[in-house]
Amino acid sequence: MPSAARAEPPSTLRCATGSGHDGSSPRRHRPLAARNAESLMIIISSRKDFSNPDQLSETGHLIREVDLANDTVTAVLDFKDLLHLVKGKRLLLLVHGYNNEQYEVFDSYQVIEQQAMVHLANAYDMVLGYSWPGGDQKLDWWQAKKRANAVARMFRFLLDNLSGNAGAVDVMSHSLGARVTLKALKGSPGRIVRNYFCTAPAVDNECFESDEEFADAIPSCERVYIFHSSRDEVLRFAYASSEQDLALGLYGPEDKTYIEVATRTVFVANCKKVVSNHGGYKRAGAVYAYIQASFAGGLQRFVTL
Repeated sequence: MPSAARAEPPSTLRCATGSGHDGSSPRRHRPLAARNAESLMIIISSRKDFSNPDQLSETGHLIREVDLANDTVTAVLDFKDLLHLVKGKRLLLLVHGYNNEQYEVFDSYQVIEQQAMVHLANAYDMVLGYSWPGGDQKLDWWQAKKRANAVARMFRFLLDNLSGNAGAVDVMSHSLGARVTLKALKGSPGRIVRNYFCTAPAVDNECFESDEEFADAIPSCERVYIFHSSRDEVLRFAYASSEQDLALGLYGPEDKTYIEVATRTVFVANCKKVVSNHGGYKRAGAVYAYIQASFAGGLQRFVTL
């Protein structure tokens, strides 16, 4: 992978007005194990003007350091700054789903980072957030899906560059964020992600089977982990109504035998006992415990948490 970024429209690193930051660089992001109540996160956005939920940015990724406790921008970075920050670090990159205003994205990411500090403190040096225009209306599914497909090239660009500079890149997606991630991975010529943690995936339950939409995404990861729950009413009703099909995040892969025999790097966790709703994964301790256990290896291919 390249060690330097390809052309990305630059911005000038600067301090947000009134942040109290010296403006020369973003605050130093310490490893998770050394952090306490900090709420700073680097957010990489493909939304127009950084926060527009319905339109893609026309000038490349917009990168900000955000205080998730009060949703304020504390520094503005360019792509070179980002790659300098992540050099040699173990990263967890978060990708949200459908129908989220920017403040809702920040709230969710703050919860996940807090959980990571408790359960995964020794696994990662930084948690990064990705923001894409997933819409802010419940009846905007088809437009949001279209934008999820459209943002894939930008997201692949990001993954390519992160993987060429960081020590390791893991991705955790939720809901329609699976389409953003898998579409990007599908187009990658090589392995760019170590672990992909795919929670409540709002994609077809056959998508990893031979000749299906995302079968070609699997080789782009060392390991893929699918988390599903039959108690997810959003996928049970809203997804099924829109797609006239079953989501991967409801009952898991349709052909479990195929997944177990033909795909050696895909693992499936049934979360029905620990996740009772669509957004429940981010607060489920059992999910983070499973992720922690995955680093030691030896997991069964199909488990119930």
